[in-house]
Amino acid sequence: MRNLPGNIRYALRQFRLSPVFTISAMLTLAMGIGGTTAIFTLIDAIMLRSLPVADPGSLYRVGDGDSCCVQGSPQNRWGMFSFSLYERLKAQVPEFEEVAAFQASPFARLSVRRQGVESAPRPLRSEYVTGSYFSTFGVGAFGGRMFTSSDDRPGAPPVAVLSYRVWQSTYGGDPSAIGSAYIVEGHPFMVIGIAPPGFFGETLRTFGSRCSKNR
Repeated sequence: MRNLPGNIRYALRQFRLSPVFTISAMLTLAMGIGGTTAIFTLIDAIMLRSLPVADPGSLYRVGDGDSCCVQGSPQNRWGMFSFSLYERLKAQVPEFEEVAAFQASPFARLSVRRQGVESAPRPLRSEYVTGSYFSTFGVGAFGGRMFTSSDDRPGAPPVAVLSYRVWQSTYGGDPSAIGSAYIVEGHPFMVIGIAPPGFFGETLRTFGSRCSKNR
């Protein structure tokens, strides 16, 4: 430890005498640290972080394979079900407290505009889900209400829930968005609630809105 200041001064003199080596070493360290940080960020988002729901350890996905909603792949994995099969699972598998279904392709952009306010629609990442979607995850509303099983009844009015991020970034956090009519792909939906901050669905992503439409 007594020689530490002298060693530091010697190293600095060597760096001044070899500027090319110094720059190469600094660039190598910067790239190594940056690459490690990027890899850890990816692993943290995909493998380490849990879904922001009430009890992620109690969730089970019905299907085979590591990827959601794959049908007819070379490995013969599957994860896509008809709505009638979902209803049978919900009615005849009492081992599950709740069962929810969601759209097979969750990355679709739907044409959305606020009725009477926006003249042109805007593309928003959206997903159709069942009325039990939010209650299955144990997620409550930031504002308004979430879907319920009554929203799945035939003849029930189509309703939608906005993610907190879309509500803030696209609609400026306007509280009047709750209860307003929105045109989704040419069909009227009423926004009934705002999802809580940090909740983005059944996967770790940062966008979107949810739509519930009766059969």
